Amino acid sequence: MRQFCCILLTMAALHGAEKPVVADVLSVDAATGRATVRLANDPERRMGVMFSPADAAMGWVGRRIRYVPTPNGDDVRADRVFPAGDEELRRAKETTDTLRRATADRGRMVSRMPAELIPDMALWDQSARMVTKRDLLGRPFVINFVFTSCRNAKMCPAATRCMKQLGDLLEKSDGDARLVTVTFDPEVDSPGVLRTYADGYGIDGRRHAFLTGDEGQIKDLMRQYGILTAESDGTIVHNAATLVVSPEGRIVRRIEGATFDPQDVFRSLAGIGRPR
Repeated sequence: MRQFCCILLTMAALHGAEKPVVADVLSVDAATGRATVRLANDPERRMGVMFSPADAAMGWVGRRIRYVPTPNGDDVRADRVFPAGDEELRRAKETTDTLRRATADRGRMVSRMPAELIPDMALWDQSARMVTKRDLLGRPFVINFVFTSCRNAKMCPAATRCMKQLGDLLEKSDGDARLVTVTFDPEVDSPGVLRTYADGYGIDGRRHAFLTGDEGQIKDLMRQYGILTAESDGTIVHNAATLVVSPEGRIVRRIEGATFDPQDVFRSLAGIGRPR
């Protein structure tokens, strides 16, 4: 145990609390959260880290991750854990670059409105699976934006409760529509943080995906959807909107504000792809 602790402390000293580490996950004890990783830049070196309960249950074994090592007593905690596999990062960058060009090409008229197609995206959900625009097509879906540390009860928490109620309606009717929530605080909202957030609301991750990823890509997505933010008093001030999208990826309806009537949106979904 003493040797293990020394390794952990050495790792913290080497990397610092805010310097990201890229490593391959070799093992995870889901019960304790204790994991063993191999540093990508030094394959001979194995390190011990502690995962949060959400990350310990994520299925990271065999995957490359990026995380921030944070000293926590005699341990080192892995914070802000994101996928870092070469192919995943390549796909994300390719989509980010495409979206950046599309946003620039639209000039001042960036926001997409009803009848327009949604833009491309490649983000990770709360199970660390990559989700692209193509993955969402084929069924109607609803998309909104939140951040998990939002302290305004009338904004993100209220929006998430509306999505939860909509999901419950779809479940009762055996509806096939999907729900998508994108964080606009990807620096904090890792897949594990989003998983904890969704679980806190009792949300079914099989229907409702919470997405995070490249900060630049998310900023362009927000511009494409007309979501504006500003930092104030240590938090994010923002407007809000909910969009109903057809199975073909076309925006059918835009509802301004954080909240909406779940029954009303449920009827909209029934009109473009009746739940069955």
